[in-house]
Formats: sequence, structure tokens, C-alpha cells
Amino acid sequence: MKVKKDYNKELVKRGELLIDPSLFQEEQKQKKNPKGGRPHLYPRNLILFLMFLKFALRLPYRQTEGIARKLLSFLGVKVPNFRTLHYRFTKEEINLQDLPQARDLPQDFVIVLDSTGLKVTNRGEWIRKKHRKRPRKGWVKLHVALDMNSWQVINIEVTNEKVHDSQKAIQLLEGVRVVGESRGLKVKKLIADSGYDTHALFRYMHANGIEPCVKVRSNAEVSGNTLRDMVVRAYKKGKRAWKRANGYGKRWFVESYFSVFKRWFGEYVSSVRFENIRSEVVFKVWILNLFLGMMN
Repeated sequence: MKVKKDYNKELVKRGELLIDPSLFQEEQKQKKNPKGGRPHLYPRNLILFLMFLKFALRLPYRQTEGIARKLLSFLGVKVPNFRTLHYRFTKEEINLQDLPQARDLPQDFVIVLDSTGLKVTNRGEWIRKKHRKRPRKGWVKLHVALDMNSWQVINIEVTNEKVHDSQKAIQLLEGVRVVGESRGLKVKKLIADSGYDTHALFRYMHANGIEPCVKVRSNAEVSGNTLRDMVVRAYKKGKRAWKRANGYGKRWFVESYFSVFKRWFGEYVSSVRFENIRSEVVFKVWILNLFLGMMN
């Protein structure tokens, strides 16, 4: 009963909004625009807060403006109109590492790599069924490096649908390694499916002391790559034994993450330009990081 009560409290906590009026004070408006020109009328913190409302509640820009006006009116905060909000968000440089995280990473963290597809338009299924045509805009792929213990996504890449998972593996890991080293932490282990079975990735893990739990392809052979050859030999001795010994089954963490992401935000993005799509996806990942961090 206590466990259920604690779980209910965690769900209630997800809906809490703590607003610090000092983040939206007048003096912040006087900061110069880093790109030159007239200083921004609305502080960056206000824009990020309003975008948090938009994506967390899955609102269009106009409804976001309406809710913000009612919510912040008692604080005396001037809210931008929906056009200004959209313009400012498209001009913001949104990087996951620059946004605040809900909790710290463990000392030696375990990374799970995977990717999923997101629709660029939400009209694709009808077009395909009615006109038997493939939607013109296709998909984007979200590549993530997820810490298995904290459920935080530490690094992401957003690409078009033609980019294979393995092409972004080293880039994702290098970003994670940089973040870890800046905090005195180290990547202990990597878990990934056979889509990441490349010689370059195994050489990278060997050079950086990362324990491999990467499923090799069924036709993999010993080829002179020290770390990969070790995995190939163990895998050929017994697939189930290798999976149990290395904890490969824990890869379900990232599948669960994608399921939560799509149930919360939907299977599509609303932005049109690729730069804006990337910012939208990064922001959604950050929101989910915050809520999952509150529950752990």
C-alpha cells in the first residue's frame, strides 16, 4: 500500500509547476542580443518556460499564449504573442547539455544506444490509404544515448531517415564521454543491438576502456579486431548465455523510453524546417528527462 501511495505522489509531482518570478524580471530584458541589433524584449528564460508549456501540454502556439497570459498575469509578467514566441524559438540554439538536468549521473554509467522514427507530418497515414502514395516529407530519426540507471538521455542526434544507426554511434558516445569527463565520470559499458556492429565502434570502445555489450551479426567472423573478436567468440558459444552474462536484456530500457516519448508527445513533429525540428525534438527529450528524473 505504501508503494502505491508513493507512486501516486510521484505522478502528482509531475503536474507541479514552480514559477520563480525573478527569472522574468525587467533587468533581464536589457541583455543585448548576441547576434547584434535591438536587445530582446522578452528574456530567454521566459521563452523556454512558455515552450515547456507548449510541448508538455501539446498545445498550439495560440493556446500557449492564452494559457500563459492567464497564468502569469498575477505576476505582472508581459507575455509575447504567438508569432513572437514562434520566432524566438526558431532563433534559439537549443542543446541538451545546456539545459538543466533533474539529477546527477552515476559514477560509472551504462549507456544504451538506439534510434526511432518520427513523422514529419501527421497526415501520412491518410495519404497512404486514400491515394496510395508515400507522404512527401517522410521521417526523421531520433538517435539517443540513454543512461540505464538514471533514465536520462545524455546525448542525441536528429537526422533524416536515410542515416543508419551505426553512422551516429561514435558521435553519440563521444558526446557522452565529454559530458562525463566534465563531471569526473566515465562510461563503463555500452549496450546496443546488431545495427551498431561495426569495426570502428569496437575500436572506439577499446581505445576508451568501454565494456562492450553489442550484439554482433549472425554471420560475424573473427577478423583481427581484438575487442569484437572476443564478443564474436563468446556469442558463437551460446547466444543466450552471452546475453544473460552481459545484461543484454536490459536494452528494453530504451524501448520503454521511446514508448513513453511517443505516448506523451505523439509520433510526429509539428515543425517544418529541419533546424526547427531538431530544436523541437531536443526540447521534448529534455522535458522527459526532467519528469523521469523526478521519479527516480
